[in-house]
Amino acid sequence: MATSYSTNNAFLSSLMFFLLIGSSYAITTANINAICGKTLNPSFCLKFLKSNPKILAAGLPAVAKIAIDSAQTSASKTFKRIQSIVQKTTDPKSKQAYTSCLDNYESVVDTLDEAKEHLAAGDPVSVNVKVSAAMDGPDSCLDDLKNVKADPSVVKSSEYIGNVCGITLVIANMLPRRT
Repeated sequence: MATSYSTNNAFLSSLMFFLLIGSSYAITTANINAICGKTLNPSFCLKFLKSNPKILAAGLPAVAKIAIDSAQTSASKTFKRIQSIVQKTTDPKSKQAYTSCLDNYESVVDTLDEAKEHLAAGDPVSVNVKVSAAMDGPDSCLDDLKNVKADPSVVKSSEYIGNVCGITLVIANMLPRRT
């Protein structure tokens, strides 16, 4: 009986230790407010950061990775959607616009990969540069689609990626710099 009690006590003590250590690195409400206050779309930012339980339990570098992963997943899906549109479209003007979007989105996916590599290496300055570059793709695509009938899902995804990348830029600026 005493052995069971001491084993449970040790387990609970260890669990509390890890919970306290883990929570000290968790993103705080103050962090969320500071991040979202610096983005172009604070309401999107608040919804994005507060709706994901993984984000609420993560530190800033992990939140940046989650955001980059989210933007990259959306960019990959949008790339596939644009490929389909290019294959089906017969209007030369639309084909040209979507082909340009396709090139932009291919670059976005690759650039976000590079941003993740820089994040893993602890180089937030390079993360900032790569994420900024990745934001150009969706913006350029939206510009290309202004004079054609734009697919709503491409427009929505482009806006989403821009918003998520904006969050990532703010976080990258909050991360400590290597000396």
